[in-house]
Amino acid sequence: MAQIKTYRITSLILVIICTAMLIHSNYQKNKTADIIDQYFDLRMQYERTFDEVQILEQMNEKLEDQLEIMTSFISEDSIIKYDLIDPTIE
Repeated sequence: MAQIKTYRITSLILVIICTAMLIHSNYQKNKTADIIDQYFDLRMQYERTFDEVQILEQMNEKLEDQLEIMTSFISEDSIIKYDLIDPTIE
């Protein structure tokens, strides 16, 4: 009789341990899936940001080209004159 009681207690402990291991395994799988989701979200955000940076660089180049065209119409004397103006005085 004592042997059957020991067997039942041992079986119950093993069932509890197996259940705990399954719960922990599911938790780890869910945690891994969340990390993978976060990685892909960050990757998409990086790609969008990178595309926006490229667009801004293209716009900056166009603005620099337009600035060069506009400054080509200004005489050298005027450029020097405006460069010497103190920006703190209005």
